[in-house]
Amino acid sequence: MKKTIIGSIILLITATLFAQESGVQSFTQKEAVDYALKNNHDAKNAKLDMQKAKAFNWEIMTQGLPQVNGSFEYDYYFKTPQVPAVSGIFSASSPFGQSLSQLRQNSNDPALINTLNSIGSGFGNISFVLPNDISTGLTVTQLLFDARYMFGIQARKELYLTSRLQSDLTDQEIRYNIIKAYNQAETAQEAKSLLQDNMKIIDKLLSDTRAVFAQGLTEDLDVTRLELAQANLQSQITMQNNMGDVALANLKFQMGVPLNAVIILKDKLDDLKSNAVPQENKFDAQNRVEYQLLTTGITLKGYDVAQKRSGYYPTLAGFLNYSGNVQTQAFGDMFKASNWYPQGIIGLKLNVPIFDSGLKMMQVKQTKLEQMKLKNDFENFKNAAQLQYQSAQSTYSAALADEANAQKALDLSKKIFDKNQIKFKAGAGSSFELQQTEQEFTTNQLKHVQSVMSLLNAKADLDKAMGVK
Repeated sequence: MKKTIIGSIILLITATLFAQESGVQSFTQKEAVDYALKNNHDAKNAKLDMQKAKAFNWEIMTQGLPQVNGSFEYDYYFKTPQVPAVSGIFSASSPFGQSLSQLRQNSNDPALINTLNSIGSGFGNISFVLPNDISTGLTVTQLLFDARYMFGIQARKELYLTSRLQSDLTDQEIRYNIIKAYNQAETAQEAKSLLQDNMKIIDKLLSDTRAVFAQGLTEDLDVTRLELAQANLQSQITMQNNMGDVALANLKFQMGVPLNAVIILKDKLDDLKSNAVPQENKFDAQNRVEYQLLTTGITLKGYDVAQKRSGYYPTLAGFLNYSGNVQTQAFGDMFKASNWYPQGIIGLKLNVPIFDSGLKMMQVKQTKLEQMKLKNDFENFKNAAQLQYQSAQSTYSAALADEANAQKALDLSKKIFDKNQIKFKAGAGSSFELQQTEQEFTTNQLKHVQSVMSLLNAKADLDKAMGVK
């Protein structure tokens, strides 16, 4: 006995080490759900949407914080703009023209000299712009009052709550899909295991019957019937292998596991069945994530109505601007501090909406209608959720009864099959009876396995309808 226990422990440790070294992963149903909530494609996107919602909330907040902008512009006039001058005013013979000529001779200012030189006699052209021009500035603005911003700030909490509830809804759907996929995959493996055990029995009966036939103590027909039973069983095993491969691939896909990876299901069908017991929780639509999503959506639409109405209110913002400008004849002179001319301004800007031809009124009306639709959806959901619960409860009760009947039929067919084996081996029973009872036993095994899967899925549907997390 001790040697057997030690041997089992060594075998378990060896199998575990092999699974770790070969990259094989094993999962209970709960572990499969937890893995999917981290690795499933939809789960990842839902988490990214929550991060996006956080960033959007901060985007709303920043609209009411100080905004600082800088500007820089350099212009080079390869042909300066000119202003036509009236002939005679700037002529050399006029008193004003003589004064300008004397000023040009005595001045050392390049800008002034350039302007005076541009003055011709008669109808001349005058330029008041130098070729090199730089303008730079810094502007600070601060929103002081905007009713739309205030309602946007109030809605931030509901906006983030919506993204979190959407993530919860995605997680719930993933959990539901994983549970059903796990049930299906484990059912296929259980059915395959049962058929393989039956094959061992048929193989042993066929081998013994052939030996008896070789001694001339039975008919060739008995061997043929057992060979037929063996062939039929092998066909069922092949079909179950294919179904098991598809079910396991579906589970890996739902979990976010690479399809070429090898996974082992640790929960057996009996383990899953023991957890499929009814709960005492009473149905309450408020436990459903959809209920919370709809109530949050109605609240958000209320903020949206108020925000569009606030478009009738004035907005007030403060600003400060400090800038500088320089114009020079030579590019190098632009960097001399004495050539720069700074200016600063501070002020308030009030924007008062007066008339928009009913634009905001129509926007408010549309948003109100959308809110009314959400309220209708909310009332419809409460009725639909109640109906879904009643349907799921009825299906679950029927699945419980069906599983109990399938178990009873399985027990009876096994009892009949075992007795026919004993009679056949003793030479008191026919191979035809043995074949028939074997087929009935195999059919009832598969029916029972399917009934257990139906029970597990019905329990998952009931939990979903009740909002169980």
